[in-house]
Amino acid sequence: MKLTITDQAFAKLREAVPADSRLLLSFDDGVGPFSKVGVCSLDTSYDIIAVAKDARTPDYEQTLATNHSDWQLKGYSAVYLDNNMKLDFKNHQLVLSGESGILDSSVDIKDLAKQEA
Repeated sequence: MKLTITDQAFAKLREAVPADSRLLLSFDDGVGPFSKVGVCSLDTSYDIIAVAKDARTPDYEQTLATNHSDWQLKGYSAVYLDNNMKLDFKNHQLVLSGESGILDSSVDIKDLAKQEA
């Protein structure tokens, strides 16, 4: 599984999160400390979460290769993703897409690295 981050999306990420943080692609399903919705939601939603390099994130046990660094994700959430994905910045939103089309047209960024310091 691979995520290509466009230059525009990478610039947006760099504005929003510290360069030394670790990034998580979080399927927002109500599981874990970073999730805001429950499993009964009809939306498929993803967040990019910045955490400190040494933060404990046991729910995020799988690695996602990107063209900038490796990210982590919840292993079981991979079934909702495509093998080749792209994160782009369009119409003032981060858009996650793949071979099957748009996976999330409005990916949120959460900087939790500052809270942990």
